[in-house]
Amino acid sequence: MSATTTSPLAGDAASLIIRALLDFRSLWTTHDLVTTTGVPAQIIRRVVNRLEREELVERQAPGVIAVPSWLTLLRRWNEEVRFSRDVRVTYWRSKHGAQPLLDRVAATPVRHAVSGAHAARVWVPETPAGPTVIYTPDARAAATVWELVPARGRAIILAEPSGDVVYTRSRKTDSGIRLAAPAQVLADLLTGAASAGAAEPLTHWMLEHELEWRY
Repeated sequence: MSATTTSPLAGDAASLIIRALLDFRSLWTTHDLVTTTGVPAQIIRRVVNRLEREELVERQAPGVIAVPSWLTLLRRWNEEVRFSRDVRVTYWRSKHGAQPLLDRVAATPVRHAVSGAHAARVWVPETPAGPTVIYTPDARAAATVWELVPARGRAIILAEPSGDVVYTRSRKTDSGIRLAAPAQVLADLLTGAASAGAAEPLTHWMLEHELEWRY
């Protein structure tokens, strides 16, 4: 996620703010966003002002905002931050198969968050199959621990993010795997983490089950 662009909606700080607005069904003050994201108030005000100008947030009262459409906000965020462009990816294969890989990921202390089609299928089993996408800070170190070898195919993608937003509010499964939050998974699916159309089932599920994924 590049921080070099001049757009106030790009970069890690803006992503932390937007992810908070996506992940919670809430009214927000600047103080609330500072507390939730750790982003300085000055940056929050700049991002919120831009979102308000683009009608992506609405003023409910002086100093209080809300998000009228989380999906519209997410799609606007995707114009600035794209999986296919802003994440460093490397391709791997497992010596033992996909499920043993996930068992090994869950059993090791390596920081991770699973995204892409595999994560989406936890919530929406009819999601089309796609690469196993795993965020981790150091792909080569993780590959060593998880017994992966380099590959030309895209069966396993290790993705190195520029910041921590992809790990924010990750969900732990019963098996111990950490899934990226639904909003992060959908954003990734819409911007290159799987084949075209893979995002549609998750989009519909999130629209119909908002109380199950937004806090």
